Formats: sequence, structure tokens, C-alpha cells
Amino acid sequence: MKKVTTVGASALAMCAALAGGAVLVAPGASAVAAAAPYEAAGLPQTSEQLAYVQRGQVVTVYRGGQVLAEVEAQSAAHPGGQAKLVLKVKAHKTFAFRAGQFLWADAKGDHEAFNPVRKVRVPGGSTGTVSIRFDGVRDGNVVWAPRRENTVGVWQVEGSTAKGAAQLLSPSYVQRDSVVSVYKAGKVVARVTAQSAVHAKGKGSVRLDVEAVQKFSLRPSAFVWSDQDGDRHKPVAGKKVSLEPKTTRSITVKYDDVAAGGLVWSPRAHLVAGAWGIG
Repeated sequence: MKKVTTVGASALAMCAALAGGAVLVAPGASAVAAAAPYEAAGLPQTSEQLAYVQRGQVVTVYRGGQVLAEVEAQSAAHPGGQAKLVLKVKAHKTFAFRAGQFLWADAKGDHEAFNPVRKVRVPGGSTGTVSIRFDGVRDGNVVWAPRRENTVGVWQVEGSTAKGAAQLLSPSYVQRDSVVSVYKAGKVVARVTAQSAVHAKGKGSVRLDVEAVQKFSLRPSAFVWSDQDGDRHKPVAGKKVSLEPKTTRSITVKYDDVAAGGLVWSPRAHLVAGAWGIG
């Protein structure tokens, strides 16, 4: 039996290839030696990937499963269409982003920041106030999308008020060691743990433990096994699994023609929710 371990920076590149690019996952521990690095396709050049969870006004940013920063939209005044979005950024460690990650969406469409390439940097251990300007806007939504295909924060704007709207977001995922916590509207709805994996003579299987806090479902087909040579393998079979609130279940996912490498959970396109190395 080969125990599953979380993938570290050296093996994260395979996540991007499997998910088609952008990643919102925060792996923790180092990979096993067998999990070799893969070519990064659109993967941010950082040591560990970021995960985002919005609760009310605040989006908490995680790296390695630990809080990196908290970003709060405090106001979004837009008299005469000239808008100033005011963010309060509390950085536990140095945190940087570009103004262009924030879009203003209204009835006329999406509006970029006045200076989208402007880079904002808040030193670790400090709290900063950041203003981002927009032109020609009206009441609508302010959207934080570090990559356009993945929205991590939404605030509904009316007058100068920006109200958190986490209920409009798709589920988000934070990985700590082998456990991935699934968040919806800022609350944990489930936890998924890759407990163990075996592979012999090309036949492989992974045991997943699923804890549903609220009603929850997942597709085994979203768990892809990637060998060291880059070959990707979807499960042999497996129907959608649904759990009632406050229940747990162990699921065995089977694969053919596999070898040492890694397991990646990609619930939707352009998103990696969890990554584990397999020795």
C-alpha cells in the first residue's frame, strides 16, 4: 500500500495541466519523492497556490492552508459614474495583487479599473487601505477575479454601499495537509480526505473519506490520476455520490494502467480543489 500525501510546490505543475490552467488550491506538506515536477501551464509562479473564501464582506486568502490576507470591500461610491472602490487589506504575510483583478459589472457590461496593471503590495503584519478607480459605472456588482475564469469575491453595490454576496459564488476549496474543506457562502459544507492509495501491475485505487456537513455530492470522475510521465487516467467507473447532512462515507475509486504520480481533484474546469502525491 502507498499512502497518499499532499503535493508540494515541486509537483503542483501537473495541477494546471489537468485543470486547464488556473488554480485555487492551497496544498500543504511536501510531495513524496516519486511525484516529479510537471510543466506549468498557466500556473502562477509562486511557491504555493492560493485559495479564497468569502464570508460576508471579507474574502480570506489562504496559502498552504494558512491565512495570508483578508480583503474587505468597505465602500464603492460612484457619483456621476466616477467610482472609487475602497478596500481594507489586512496582510498576515506580504500580499500583492493588481487593480485589474477587480471588475465592476453593471447593466452596461464589465468595466476594468482605470489603471488595471497597477500593482498593490501590503507588507506582512500590516493593514492598508486601497482605492481602485473606475469610470462610467452605475449600481451593480464588484467582482474579484484573479483569473477571469475564477471569481473569488462578489459585492453588490448600491449607492456607496458594497454588500458581500458570497451566495453568488461557486463553492471554494481550502486544502490543509490531506483534507480539503469545501465552502459554500462562507460555510463548510463538506470535507474530503484522500486516505490511501494502492497500485500494482497497473491497477490502482484510492480511498476517499467524505464528511457532509450539509447535503453534498461529488463525482468520482473529477479525480484524475496522473503518472510521472504525464499520462492522465480517469476512474474506470463511478456514479455521482450524494450524502445527506451530517453523514460520512468512504469511497473507493479505481483506475487502470496507472503508476506512481499524483491525484488531482478538479470539480469544474480551470479549478483544482485538491492535489495529493502517490508514491
